[in-house]
Amino acid sequence: MAHELATPLAVIQTATETALHVGEEAGAEEQQRLLEVIRRNSNLAVLLLRRLGLARDVEAGTVTLDLGTVDLAQLVTESIDDLRTVVLEGHQVQVVVTDTPMIEADETALREITFNLLSNAAKYSGHNAPIEVTVDTTDHTARVAVRNHGSGVTPGHTEHIFEKFQQLDATSPGAGLGLFISRGLARAHGGDLTVQPATDTGSEFELRLPLPAP
Repeated sequence: MAHELATPLAVIQTATETALHVGEEAGAEEQQRLLEVIRRNSNLAVLLLRRLGLARDVEAGTVTLDLGTVDLAQLVTESIDDLRTVVLEGHQVQVVVTDTPMIEADETALREITFNLLSNAAKYSGHNAPIEVTVDTTDHTARVAVRNHGSGVTPGHTEHIFEKFQQLDATSPGAGLGLFISRGLARAHGGDLTVQPATDTGSEFELRLPLPAP
């Protein structure tokens, strides 16, 4: 838990130090950007502190969502920017956005899912290995796919890793709750989170969320 909480706290620290360093020299737009980074990751840190309770709610099917209109492509792009220096450093992140779906969702919960997928992609990929992120829509569904080029998930393990306290590598830091909670949050939105072994190396995690009715 401490390991996973360290990510948003490191982002907050970096943004705060940058804001203090640039001071009044930064324009209003840059100051606003840094404040938004701090706000987003403060919300995420609070969510992570609630994680054990959230795991209980996921298991009981009693997750409470604070719904609002969310630009999914913007949220994913912001998450990548937030993690670029504290988690994704050393990885080339390739982003392909073929659609910019607007969905009804809990923004902070979606950041929790996105942070988990990006952190896992970095954790289980070799240094300098690319991470590929796709945002699009298909079959009345908004989709975010995160692919890494690590050792990958074996076909018989694709459901097991979404169980509580399970990890691909037992020696890796973390509580083993991230994917369990992320799938629970996705399903609370009426969507799902799945994983498939890639055709060559690595794995592809796919988040699907329903689009609003036309």
